[in-house]
Amino acid sequence: MYMGRILVVCLLGYTVLVEAAKCKAAPKSVQNVNICCSAPMPNWGVYNRECAASGSQASVSGRIVYLPTKIYLTYTLLQCRLSCIFNVSSALKGTSLIQAKIRPMLERAFTSDVTIDIYETNLAKCSAVVKSKYPELGQLSRQSNACDRHALFYSLCAYARLIFTCPEKMWQRSNRMCQEARSYAKNCPWPALKMFMKNT
Repeated sequence: MYMGRILVVCLLGYTVLVEAAKCKAAPKSVQNVNICCSAPMPNWGVYNRECAASGSQASVSGRIVYLPTKIYLTYTLLQCRLSCIFNVSSALKGTSLIQAKIRPMLERAFTSDVTIDIYETNLAKCSAVVKSKYPELGQLSRQSNACDRHALFYSLCAYARLIFTCPEKMWQRSNRMCQEARSYAKNCPWPALKMFMKNT
């Protein structure tokens, strides 16, 4: 019995070491969601009337800036837009997502049911991650903390997950960098998200 327990402990330790080695370093390619997946960005502008007077913070509605060797996704400074949008949609209660209200919110920001389905699923997956990892995400992110960032992080997390939930028709399957990113993100979702957040 004693030897059996030792064997179990050793096996568990080995498994942890293998997992740690597998996820040791996230490739920078996990940040290139905009290159690998052509899914549209949300049109949060449809909430301008309700959220015109919010405070200042960045949102995930962005534009792509092309530089000689790299592509950067820069986020347009809006008026605490995401926090306002999630709240006026009743999709956020305190710091928790209300899943039943997510789809109606997304239906205003997107025109494609396929994209709505993906973002709805991604946000559901991100709910527990953001709540449990919020302090660490706050340290990683470059976004201003002038406003509560839960809605921002939920949205960024949902966008980051497109690296492995992107519809096949929108996925750059011939791009080796994208294949590398997808493989890593599927096996190591948390390290992949951390790498993504470091540059957003």
